[in-house]
Amino acid sequence: MKTLLQREDIDPTFRGSFGETILHTAILNGQKEVLKVILDYAPSLINEPMVSDKYIGEYPLSFAACTGDEEITKLLFVVYGAPLNAQDSLGNTVFHTLVLQQNKDTACHMYNFIVDLVPLKDSHCAEHLENNDGFTPLKLAANEGNIEMFSYLVKRQKKIYWTIGTISYSIYDLTNIDTWMAQKSVLDIITSSQKPQVRKLVDVTPIKELLSQKWKSFGYKSFLVWMFSYVAYMVIFTTISLFRPLKPLESGEGDNITVMRQKTILESYESTEDFLRLAGELITLFGAIVIFVSEIPLLIKLGPKKYIGNASTGGPFSLLMVAYSLLIFSAAVLRILGNQGEAIPLSLALIIGWCNLIYFARGFKMLGQFSIMIQKIIFTDLLCWFCLVFIIIIGFSSAFYVMYQTLEPENNPYLNDFPKMLYSAIEMMMGLTNLQLPTATSFPLIHVAYSVYMVFVYLLLLNMLIAMMEDTYWRIAQEKEELWKIQVAATILLLERHAPRFLKVRTGIPGSALGLDDKKWYIGVEEILNEDMTEKLKPPIALYKKSMLCWDKIRRNISLIISMSDTSEVTVL
Repeated sequence: MKTLLQREDIDPTFRGSFGETILHTAILNGQKEVLKVILDYAPSLINEPMVSDKYIGEYPLSFAACTGDEEITKLLFVVYGAPLNAQDSLGNTVFHTLVLQQNKDTACHMYNFIVDLVPLKDSHCAEHLENNDGFTPLKLAANEGNIEMFSYLVKRQKKIYWTIGTISYSIYDLTNIDTWMAQKSVLDIITSSQKPQVRKLVDVTPIKELLSQKWKSFGYKSFLVWMFSYVAYMVIFTTISLFRPLKPLESGEGDNITVMRQKTILESYESTEDFLRLAGELITLFGAIVIFVSEIPLLIKLGPKKYIGNASTGGPFSLLMVAYSLLIFSAAVLRILGNQGEAIPLSLALIIGWCNLIYFARGFKMLGQFSIMIQKIIFTDLLCWFCLVFIIIIGFSSAFYVMYQTLEPENNPYLNDFPKMLYSAIEMMMGLTNLQLPTATSFPLIHVAYSVYMVFVYLLLLNMLIAMMEDTYWRIAQEKEELWKIQVAATILLLERHAPRFLKVRTGIPGSALGLDDKKWYIGVEEILNEDMTEKLKPPIALYKKSMLCWDKIRRNISLIISMSDTSEVTVL
């Protein structure tokens, strides 16, 4: 290697087929002595990244860390000064790269090994660097659903405040975890991700404890206020819809079925009752505007594709409420124009508005898990099954309609046009009606087609749907509690961001109350230590005897510390 590097016709920056330099090759093969020779003759290679689609660490330090070679990693960093904060083409540092590795044990070990090599200040600076996606190593671990690395990174920040026997009171740093003053926190990542492995983080400390405290401190109360307000709103909307302005038809006007018609805009508001109804209509319209405007920031943040895609995990409630608002706006326009079609958007809005009340089932464990089961069955089974069945129904309905075109319409009132034939086919599929087969006809194929339709659709496809729903039920039953927790977490964040400023509270303990960083907040968790940790934290005998003399003072201090877990701060934003 010395001989080659001394030659003038040799370019030490030459790259291989994977975009690697000779330094990367030496690291990959564990050639420590060769690595020293390379860096002595070509020290600039320490800052040359690997350019390849194989992402296992572009810079030499990251590459060495991913191979798990401690000696070479230490040599590169300590002796040759490999930069710890070097960011590759994706903005990833060596810490980001370790988070992405498949071997979790090796990655955690090398992460800890590198941190021990540098001063605490330098490691903290590198750990807070964000990649091109805006992720720190902690956020990246959450986004990848890497529970092992996430737990390791969180425990690195943990501080044990006090211990009594096997019980300890630990405090966790909430920086980058809590949503307070953060646009892309760990909680945001967990509640918006489509990855099943990410959802499992909801049961990891301190995420579990943070969500529990948020729900108990303000989430549950705010949720109940929101729910009862929505019920009252829907009662008002239903009432004004039932008493919408109608007047009897004059003689000779209309058909034999219609007896009432919509009043004009001037006729609609004359009496005291009309103006009372107007107040309810204004409340309904204002509520629709608030609902529609509140969904715009989420639509802009997620984009149309992801916004619609969230319906499969978080439920279709956002889409339903947008549709509800548009229907209310349409009804208001039709009311002003005096159009007789006002009943159509009002009817659809009533259905959507009351069905959306299922959203509030997530506030209760049993009802929330049941609503999740309904959502999953609708989106995984019923939707796909209906698309298939609808195609078949169109075919058979067309065939029946052609066969009945030449028959007497009075004997077949439900089959004399195609829409009625289509509706009758749906009823036959559900077993609610039978096809009126003629006794004598030149089309005996009618009997054959009807028999095939009933066997294929009524017996086969309908029972297949039942079997599919049963399979989905038992499959979702294993994760329904996890999905319910994610929906509760998403609701907590929604309430936290949309609540009035004077109602917003911050969960956790301020650093100033703990004698730590005043700018940070922490959450306290009582944990049970294992035997090894208990022995490690046990005080010396002399210190233990001394502490027995002031046990009353210690007990009072512990009570004060525990009471800090309920500390909250009213926002001043």
